[in-house]
Amino acid sequence: MRLEQAIFTSVRSERLDGYQLAARSPGVSEELAKELTTWGPAHDSLWLEQPGATSINFHSLGHAFCVSQTTLAGAEYSGRGGGRVYTQMIIVPREGMARFGNDPFLVLRALAASGRMTIYDVVPRELANIPLVGRAADQPPDWVAEMIEKAGAETIAQLSEAVTEAEPVTAVTDLPVERLFQALFYQLEPAERLDVSFSTGLKHSGRRAFKLMFAPNDPTLVRQAQRTYPGKVVEVLTDAHGGNRKRAATSRPK
Repeated sequence: MRLEQAIFTSVRSERLDGYQLAARSPGVSEELAKELTTWGPAHDSLWLEQPGATSINFHSLGHAFCVSQTTLAGAEYSGRGGGRVYTQMIIVPREGMARFGNDPFLVLRALAASGRMTIYDVVPRELANIPLVGRAADQPPDWVAEMIEKAGAETIAQLSEAVTEAEPVTAVTDLPVERLFQALFYQLEPAERLDVSFSTGLKHSGRRAFKLMFAPNDPTLVRQAQRTYPGKVVEVLTDAHGGNRKRAATSRPK
């Protein structure tokens, strides 16, 4: 199976300068390019600001799904501070998702393992489509049970219920976000996973209507997130020393 891809980042091009869909493979139509552009994160879109900060993102395209990785890599062409926000978007059909148990993290891991996740200093004009190799294992990895224990089974159940409801959900946590979200996916039926769009590190934005997002454990940042992205907030916070669950709560913006 071969997958189409695109890159959204800051470049100078013949059409315009700035953040744009800078390159795409031949199978990405004009209509799809416009949709991907809507989801593309621009300057100052990541919660973390250090070089190499990363967010994994997932959302439906109707006929297929977009699994993407956003990285703070290099400098913007304009010399503006804060670094270049670089997103590689992979278009995965339903049958491709099914091979990996409808788990976007496993799809991205398989692509990374085969060297298909690439950050170009100079973005090429065109991209090739890329192969998707492998499939999911029958059993979840051992670390899933460890993550559930750290987060608290009750909290994971609360988060699982929240993401199957209508409202968007913000998870406030001091645990590794990617591991937490993937452990959550293992609590859902495979068909339910496709309905949970998410981002592990992008700031909240009205342009990107993810179902599940992350906010750092900082009251000011949580309030900032709620102003732009109303819905439920589920806290998954741990003891700083022992790793034991300190509290778990669900709230709505006031």
